[in-house]
Amino acid sequence: MPERTIVLAGASGVIGRHLVAALSGAYALTVLTRRVEGAYPPGVTPLAWRSDAARAGDEEALSRLTSALEGAEALVNLAGSPLDDGRLGRAHVDRMIESRVDSTTTLVTAMQRCRVPPRTLVQPSPSGYYGQRGDEVLDEDAGPGSDFVLAPVARAWEAAAKPAAARSRLCVVRMGVVLARDAPAWRKLMLPVRLGFTGRFGSGRQWFAWVHVDDLVGAVRFLIEHDDCDGAFNVVAPEAVRQADFSRTAARRLRRPFWFPAPAWALRLLLGRLADGTLLQSARMTPARLQECGFAFERGTLDAALDELLPGKRRAAG
Repeated sequence: MPERTIVLAGASGVIGRHLVAALSGAYALTVLTRRVEGAYPPGVTPLAWRSDAARAGDEEALSRLTSALEGAEALVNLAGSPLDDGRLGRAHVDRMIESRVDSTTTLVTAMQRCRVPPRTLVQPSPSGYYGQRGDEVLDEDAGPGSDFVLAPVARAWEAAAKPAAARSRLCVVRMGVVLARDAPAWRKLMLPVRLGFTGRFGSGRQWFAWVHVDDLVGAVRFLIEHDDCDGAFNVVAPEAVRQADFSRTAARRLRRPFWFPAPAWALRLLLGRLADGTLLQSARMTPARLQECGFAFERGTLDAALDELLPGKRRAAG
């Protein structure tokens, strides 16, 4: 059994499942979950926890969590209400903020109680941190967006993690849309393509910030294992693409037409503010700091990503 321990909050989601598969064997994994029933791979230990323990003043829960975090190699915090669990109305946004702040505050409170806290906290943040920025190239020094639906979620999530930096290395991972065969976002993106009803969303000129799940998992592991990396990192593919080009390439792979535009007003009618927060956002993010640290993307081009996501579907342009 590996002696080094990684604690993972939010292991039931797409990213969490892929992280468990990639890290088990190299590390002893403790996954924080509301329900410990079920089968787990060898070397994975489930631990029941309350994400709101700090706010609720649950000392017993905080004590158990502190023991689990004591001396850990890293804590990866993916816990929080999912983005696609609503239309990004006021109640949905408030629910996302509360769940992320609660879970992060509980984890940081337990870290602060440790005699030897986790060496590293990997804290995610959505691309919505940057807001709606048009053609501006966004490295990690770009400031946060203001008037954007997901900006308050990103700011609150990152702020809740900042106190951990006093004793642990803090790596904030600002992610694009995660592409994986088992990801709901990927299935929703591909459904209209498979049905032959794909085209540009809105103008189609918005920059689509994306990352293949293999590269995201690889980046998280890279940050855990490189002590000279800290601060914010854009974890997005280095090949920036516009939304229309992304959909056109996927349609060509599946031998489907690309002709059915979806006006912005229709997307908003169908999805509410979720359309602005996902399909219509323009964030031309670049993984500048991650590449400077020496991380190499395996699926950093759209063709390389689609080779894995749509195997056997490649077709030359023409």
